[in-house]
Amino acid sequence: MQNAKYKIKICLILTLLGFVILVFILGGCTSRSPLSRMANELPVPQQKLEDFRLIATEGGVKTWELEAQAAQIYEKIKKTYLQDFKTSIYEEGKLASVLSAQRGILDMATNNMEAMGNVIVTSAKGSCLETEELYYLSSTGKEKKGMFVTEEFVKITEPDRVTTGYGLEIDTTLENGKIKRDVKVKVEVLSAP
Repeated sequence: MQNAKYKIKICLILTLLGFVILVFILGGCTSRSPLSRMANELPVPQQKLEDFRLIATEGGVKTWELEAQAAQIYEKIKKTYLQDFKTSIYEEGKLASVLSAQRGILDMATNNMEAMGNVIVTSAKGSCLETEELYYLSSTGKEKKGMFVTEEFVKITEPDRVTTGYGLEIDTTLENGKIKRDVKVKVEVLSAP
């Protein structure tokens, strides 16, 4: 008699467990699941371009010129995703620096950019900034010059010194800025002729 009670309990537990598993499986297949809602809400690029080129001006004066191997334009979120790109940045109509990176995101509403992967900025005067992630904040009516900002490790090479550290705010000419922490400077001693 007790064997029959155990068999009934085991059958009820297995049936209940099977029912719970079936509810989870079927519940995951409906459009109400969080995963399927996310998939339906992901934006789709309106344009995919190769050998992409874009020039920005303000008051008829060139502020930057962007060239990318590939670009995906998402008009709904006002972003352009870039691959293997180079941006020439101008201040008052003159070349200030050239930014290159493996990947990037251009915010079409603000003209700000995020650069990622082997980021290199070379100023018109020959200074070089290297990092893995960098934000370009474009000039606005209040700010006459654009800025580069990062929290990552940076290396700035100039003709007479190499400066490294973490965190950076610097103008696009790579002349005026500050490294936030762990700053190290290696000065090159020039020999007398």
